[in-house]
Amino acid sequence: MTATRFSESIAIVLYLAEKYRDKGLIPTNLQQRAQLNRWLLFTTTELEQPLWRIARHTTLYPESKRLPGEVALARDDFSDMANVLEKYMSGRKFVVGDNATVGDFVLASTLDWAKVANLLNGLPRLEAYMEQMYARPCAPMRIAAAFASITR
Repeated sequence: MTATRFSESIAIVLYLAEKYRDKGLIPTNLQQRAQLNRWLLFTTTELEQPLWRIARHTTLYPESKRLPGEVALARDDFSDMANVLEKYMSGRKFVVGDNATVGDFVLASTLDWAKVANLLNGLPRLEAYMEQMYARPCAPMRIAAAFASITR
């Protein structure tokens, strides 16, 4: 039997949610599933990409290739899109429906990364949502703790 391999995080979480459908981490309702896909794509393209730009131009690229202006632009891009989500999350406990889905796990992780980058200031709903997601009993290690654990 050939092992299934994926290199993209969204493909991985969707595959696992489908494989373990009994866990209820992906909606069965077509409308809610479309909304889940919407917010997974939004998180990846509109929130995660600016975070990668910041990481590239602050730590990943050699100093000679870092562009400080890119960091400022990426921060603005993140802020603009995070404000869209801040409004959307008003009165919501989860991104889609009444239960946590893979969309919530991906979003919480991305917001945790944004918190490390000091980008959640002025976004109380998103920060509270992220804290609520990490307060769950089986929540993974926070990003700051994960980084600290590999740099010791």
